[in-house]
Amino acid sequence: MSGYSEKELLKMTVFDMKAKNQNHISFYNSKTNMEGKPMQVNLEKKDGTEFFAEVVGNKIKIDNQELVMGTVRDITEKIKAEQNLIIAKERAEESDRLKTEFLNNMSHEIRTPMNGILGFSKFLDDPNLGDKKQKYYVNIIQNSGNQLMRIIDDILEISRLETKQVIAQNKEICLNDFLLELFSIFDVKAKENKTPLYLKKGLADKESTILTDATKLNKILSNLLENALKFTSEGFIEFGYTVVETFHQTPNLQIYVKDTGIGIKPEKQEVIFERFSQEEKEISLKVGGLGLGLSIAKENAELLGGKITLKSEKGKGSTFLVTIPYKPAHHKININKLSGEKKTILIVEDEEVNHLYIETLLEEMEAEIVTLHAKNGKEAIELCKRNKEINLILMDLKIPKMDGFEATSIIKKMFPVIPVVAQTAYSTKADKDKAFKSGCDDFISKPITEKTLHAIINKYLLQNHD
Repeated sequence: MSGYSEKELLKMTVFDMKAKNQNHISFYNSKTNMEGKPMQVNLEKKDGTEFFAEVVGNKIKIDNQELVMGTVRDITEKIKAEQNLIIAKERAEESDRLKTEFLNNMSHEIRTPMNGILGFSKFLDDPNLGDKKQKYYVNIIQNSGNQLMRIIDDILEISRLETKQVIAQNKEICLNDFLLELFSIFDVKAKENKTPLYLKKGLADKESTILTDATKLNKILSNLLENALKFTSEGFIEFGYTVVETFHQTPNLQIYVKDTGIGIKPEKQEVIFERFSQEEKEISLKVGGLGLGLSIAKENAELLGGKITLKSEKGKGSTFLVTIPYKPAHHKININKLSGEKKTILIVEDEEVNHLYIETLLEEMEAEIVTLHAKNGKEAIELCKRNKEINLILMDLKIPKMDGFEATSIIKKMFPVIPVVAQTAYSTKADKDKAFKSGCDDFISKPITEKTLHAIINKYLLQNHD
């Protein structure tokens, strides 16, 4: 225990082993009050290392000589266990406190949209309600419902992450297309806030085709962009990515979200990603939310084999860096053979440059494809009537005379089996919903990539082939 030999110990007393940092007075008191009561002191081993000891002294008489018999026990592990128990107790109490605050906050957050839904639903019962007010109330109810759904999604997501029910499912995605779609969604919100939003791509489309879990990456970046929009009233928001070389053979993708918002205090940056952290609590009181967004983003980043870091200065803005492995899908995109059959594709596109681009992509495929071209919805309908052999329609939604929505609806009534794929630069959720409602079978965003077009051809022209 002490490192001393038996011979050495016989010449020593326990006080010869007093540690250098042991308070002299307390040690003296231990020495003078030995009446069988255990004392905790710091002792020093022969090699100089310190340890906690429990010393028990008893006065005894041998041949009329008063002596002290002492027992020394190493209690270092016991002291450490007690200290760990205190820390665990404090953490548990802090966790309980934060969970209580979270539940109180959740109650408030749920009641707010519920009040909107129930309250304005009641107003709709008024038979004298005008159309303008009715639309306004319905809009409030829909927005409140969406807000409530986001709250429920966050709670369920945290529950799944906590119980380890989530695993990454890597699939091939074009990162540029993925970020462009995110941009189109958040640019609408940014314009409402009058905050410019910028997107910077780090690679060409072919090089940006990677293997990752798009759903989890979406959760990460959506939460970061939502935060940036909440806390940036002046300046701008920018997101994008770069490829960063590492000491290992595999480089990393570093995706960033940068804003010129309120920034985060240095002392809060360590805990910002913890669930129900104090900083998140302060944030939620100001702008709403459960304070789970950054925690969800962090845990999803770790599931992708990466991490999130933060650079921020109070009053000057923040940059969140999402670092994940760069796993390029290095393979040539091949279209499956069309079994020697000719296929006819109708391209409905008013812009000649876009039409030529799609036609060129189709010509480069190892397949016999005949293309027809319509510049507006009315021409598309006439071509369908005259050409019963059309196998697929690529329908631009923003075309003159008759838009793609109306043209699709009419074509689908006449030829329900012909697949119609909507294509547009305005890939908002409203456009997508409207396209599917009009009868479109699929939806692709401009600019159309080679990979996306190949996937559409394979899906709709080869589904009945082996």
